[in-house]
Amino acid sequence: MKLKRTTFLLILISSLLIPVTKVKSQTSLDLNSSITTRHYWRGLMISEAVNYEGDLVLKSGKFKFGAWGGYAFDDTYSEFDFHLGYAISRHLTFEVWDLYASRDRASINDYQYFDFDRNTTNHLIDASIKYDFNDKLPLTVSWSTLIWGRDLDENNNQNFSSYFELNYRVRVNKTDVTFNLGTNVFANALYADHTNIVDIGLTASQEFKINEQVKIPVWAKVAINPDAEKANLIIGFNF
Repeated sequence: MKLKRTTFLLILISSLLIPVTKVKSQTSLDLNSSITTRHYWRGLMISEAVNYEGDLVLKSGKFKFGAWGGYAFDDTYSEFDFHLGYAISRHLTFEVWDLYASRDRASINDYQYFDFDRNTTNHLIDASIKYDFNDKLPLTVSWSTLIWGRDLDENNNQNFSSYFELNYRVRVNKTDVTFNLGTNVFANALYADHTNIVDIGLTASQEFKINEQVKIPVWAKVAINPDAEKANLIIGFNF
């Protein structure tokens, strides 16, 4: 009788531990950080100073939740964003970002993070959907729209500025290369006054080998904005 009871308890405990083990294996906490010569985003030069950028991301199953921060070394720019993502399928993902930057403020100390009045807030809510084809076609297509926040027209109506982007990945020898093409979709938007291509880019990345144990991922991006008639070379490394 005791043997049967012991066997039953072992089976019960094992059945309870199995799903816990599965949950733990599907959950991870990752920190990604980098230093870049400039902070460039969707054809816009957000900061011309050297920046530290970090992203703390919790992943569990199909969900991920993160906090991203960017800080200029000369104290002219800072940004703090929360973001939430969901993998609808193996190829399709949906993300929402709460973007909050000190850009366009009188001072970097003029923070007011908890100002959520649409007419005065410095927040931007960005919703995006991305479709990543398989390795046979290394192409990613994404659409992003600013659905709430300081993206307002002269009558304080929401602009719903939208950005459409294509990314194509190739590998050349030991270097990963990504070509991107970004377009401002609607007129009088955050990215441009009219529909036009605002970002043509090429990003090359590879590991810089210091020794057998230490390897640093280094990347360089050529970024051209035909609409603004500007071109930049941005270099960074991850650690």
